[in-house]
Amino acid sequence: MASFKTFLKAGHPPTLFASFLYFDFCFAIWVLNGAMAPFISETFNLSPAEKGFMVSVPILAGAIMRFPLGVLAQYIGRKNAALTEMGLIFFSLIFGFFMVPTYGNVLAMGVFLGIAGASFGVALSLGSGWFPPKYKGLAMGIAGAGNSGTVLAMLFAPPLAEAYGWQFVYGIGALFMLLPILVMIIFAKEPPDREHQSLKEHLACLFQKDGWVFNLIYIITFGGFIGLSSFLPTYYYDNFGVSK
Repeated sequence: MASFKTFLKAGHPPTLFASFLYFDFCFAIWVLNGAMAPFISETFNLSPAEKGFMVSVPILAGAIMRFPLGVLAQYIGRKNAALTEMGLIFFSLIFGFFMVPTYGNVLAMGVFLGIAGASFGVALSLGSGWFPPKYKGLAMGIAGAGNSGTVLAMLFAPPLAEAYGWQFVYGIGALFMLLPILVMIIFAKEPPDREHQSLKEHLACLFQKDGWVFNLIYIITFGGFIGLSSFLPTYYYDNFGVSK
């Protein structure tokens, strides 16, 4: 316990907590289409291929958007990048609540909700930025525990959809998204370890072999986790008759 208090004193706990909350809510939103897939599939009478594509769009969009968001964070600051991202997610959820009368609209919403998956790099960097090197791993682990957001989506979204309809879930998601936004505005501070580099210097990482090796490992491990967890509600419902 004493060592953990030493850890907290070495950095800025409010920023670490704000990063965790930001990451947690973003991850819940990132897999929301997966949690809602049995409801959406029933509404639009989707084929197996359409179901799979619908679930995969936010995941792929999140993977693609992660790099540009990370670069943006270096220019406007990680706190500002996090607030920008959460603002876009808020309006994406509003879009899901009011404007998804067709399958095509659901796919468009999935692209925008994919922005939530880009939170990884910003949240971990923001949360650990105030801590010295020997504590950065622990700080990143605490911020990274926001992966638990996938559980929140799968546990709470389906009962709400059963009671009020699946589009209501996106509206309530927008309302809850205001919580991490307010916490980030009030409590988080931009870390002092920000590096001012040119775009060319940022892009140089794309030509490092180790980066691509770690990326391949990441695709298989975390990519497998997020893909499978998003598709399981559809799999269990379609193949085993588990309730939505």
